[in-house]
Amino acid sequence: MKCFFSVLFASVAFLMAWPGQAPGSAPGVPRIVKTDIYPGGAKVTFSVSFEQGLSFELPGTFDAESVRPLPSGEQSVHSFEALEFPRPGWIPLSLREADKTITEKERALAVLEGKEAAVKQSVQILSGPLPKDLKGGDIPTYVEATRSVREKLESDLIIITESMNELKKEVEALQEDFAAKMPRNSDLGISVNARATGKGELLVEAWTSYAGWTPFYRMDLDSDSGTISASLIAKARQHTGVPLDGELYFHTNMPSREVRMPELRPLVADFERKDAKSYGALEEAAMMMERPAFRLASAPEAPAPVIIETMTDMTVHAQGLLEGDNTWADFGLGEFSMKAQPDIVSIPVLSDEAWITAEAKEIPQPILPGTAELSTDGQLSAKVHLSEQGAGTDLSLAFGKLPLVKAKREKIISKTGSTWTGKGRLEDGYTIEIVNGTKKKITVLLKDRIPLSAQEKISVETISIEPEVEEQDKENILTWKFALEPGEKKNVKVLYRLGYPADETIRMR
Repeated sequence: MKCFFSVLFASVAFLMAWPGQAPGSAPGVPRIVKTDIYPGGAKVTFSVSFEQGLSFELPGTFDAESVRPLPSGEQSVHSFEALEFPRPGWIPLSLREADKTITEKERALAVLEGKEAAVKQSVQILSGPLPKDLKGGDIPTYVEATRSVREKLESDLIIITESMNELKKEVEALQEDFAAKMPRNSDLGISVNARATGKGELLVEAWTSYAGWTPFYRMDLDSDSGTISASLIAKARQHTGVPLDGELYFHTNMPSREVRMPELRPLVADFERKDAKSYGALEEAAMMMERPAFRLASAPEAPAPVIIETMTDMTVHAQGLLEGDNTWADFGLGEFSMKAQPDIVSIPVLSDEAWITAEAKEIPQPILPGTAELSTDGQLSAKVHLSEQGAGTDLSLAFGKLPLVKAKREKIISKTGSTWTGKGRLEDGYTIEIVNGTKKKITVLLKDRIPLSAQEKISVETISIEPEVEEQDKENILTWKFALEPGEKKNVKVLYRLGYPADETIRMR
């Protein structure tokens, strides 16, 4: 249970105001002028007014070795040090109200515990032996009176116990939330001292690893116009205990303290292990499982995001307040739109439902690597991971399934033999029926395939494809394009033949 003296300790341990105060604060009080937030940390720039020297404190959540002055103009720094020191009992400003609430409820719980003990003692006394001086004629009256009082006390005890249990749960929940929001290294502080000459305010820079952000997109496809309306959001949090207010710059790449060029190793050709492909699939599946999940966020209205591109980084600017209690906050970085070509794609060999897709040509904004929440005509449909893309490139997105567009694929029974010119033979195929279950006319791209030979000794012969395909690419992917009225059906039939040595077995993969 938290100590009741935590507030007292906090007040005497750190009386100095924290960064975030308005300009014009007293000398030695830092204010934040800029924060550069990276995927796994933040660089905070403070401004401190000084005469011949300055002295202030930072939480131990900053890296003491990273703290350095940034003199400008006629300013000169003659000495500068940033040293860690023990600082027990410090509580961030944002958590002091929560600490007060916990303390009040702990006191209320202590009162209930005292009442419980007093009632239990009274019940025990009333349940004890009769007084020795009690006369025989008074015994019934005494017993009845004590029974009535004891019953009342026992009823009160039940109420007190229930109230205690509820209050204990409430206190435990508050303490758990408080502990989660309390910064690490909260028992340490950093004392910053400098001697300098010049006028104005000295900039001081400090790094913390207790911060990070990830890009988040919300994209809505208008299926009629083909327009994709996109919002870029920064999902950020930091756990320094200091609120970061003002100018925020979100960077996509982490600064590296040690830059080392990769070594070009020789390209070695060797026989493939039989289990190599299986291992690769398992490894890929594991990587997919390790991808972090993100909760959905609402995107505020904002102008088009201004993304600053350099050789090694992309940066987006925003303004706002990022609390220091490790809670996620959303920052709207801007909105933009993309003209796209929406398509309905059916791949019945993979699913009986169709997908709605869209391809935007020459996108107007760079795409930052992150998560995108996709919706179609305002209805949430999918969530995908986006890779980094530059402006002017093409962006293809799958916006989710259309359950009302159904395709049924049935395999035609294979015919096999070994009498065809000394070789094996396999005839195979399938039929597809696709139905438009929507209430409007649609155009569907139906996709399937015929085998692609991986060996010279395997021949692939098309027997029949009905109707004629719109496209057949070099990988033997077949595409039909159908215009379907509401409730209309279309049918496809594909037959093909494989030839191969009779002593070999065909494996489809």
